[in-house]
Amino acid sequence: MVELEGIKVVYNMGQENEKEALKGSSLNINDGDFVVVVGPNGAGKSTMLKVILGEINPTEGEYRLNGKRMNGRKVHKIAHKVGRVYQDPNSGVFSNLSINENLKIASRKGMRGLTFTRYSEETLKLLEMLGLGLEKRMEAKAGELSGGQKQALAMVMSVSSKPEMLLLDEHTASLDPKSAKSVMELTKKINEELGMTVVMITHNMEFAKDYGNRLVQIIDGLVVEEAKNNTCEATKRLFV
Repeated sequence: MVELEGIKVVYNMGQENEKEALKGSSLNINDGDFVVVVGPNGAGKSTMLKVILGEINPTEGEYRLNGKRMNGRKVHKIAHKVGRVYQDPNSGVFSNLSINENLKIASRKGMRGLTFTRYSEETLKLLEMLGLGLEKRMEAKAGELSGGQKQALAMVMSVSSKPEMLLLDEHTASLDPKSAKSVMELTKKINEELGMTVVMITHNMEFAKDYGNRLVQIIDGLVVEEAKNNTCEATKRLFV
């Protein structure tokens, strides 16, 4: 469980270009949740994900993960608990390495040492679940894959070390509609079949309405509205 209480983040504090990205936002994320986060550019959505990842230490407020205070923890201390997939498909894979090598590296996330180990059978099954035939191309270089295939591989890599939570920052934004839909279906399976908590930022209003069990809106650094599912009136107002 993630608990964010009164989280404030100020960039470039004391400088002319000082910016308050989060202004005392609070949010609890329960185990198994699929939280969809929406809001305009610059609202603080990505900053909130960076706080959860440990990439940014809150200026004020408290961040707890499973009841333990995370403020000030280094990224590598949280890496094995939280996975992340970025908007750019090329950011999540090693293009000059094979699919096989990528998965082996991913299985070592958050661990000490550089020795490669074989990924789990669950990881291979998840790769097969994609229906893209990647499990038959294990020696192909990741750089040879399409954008959608790379993003799907990046998602499998992000969960291969069995983190407790998966953070998705506009992970379908650069994909064509067909690939984006396939990646979203994989996202749903990861949440429902693996029981993994998912937090997804998106500007795609269809995905925001169709996926997830909670919808959170962030505007100007604050969580201003939340809906528990995509049928309630609070959710509908977000898309008027």
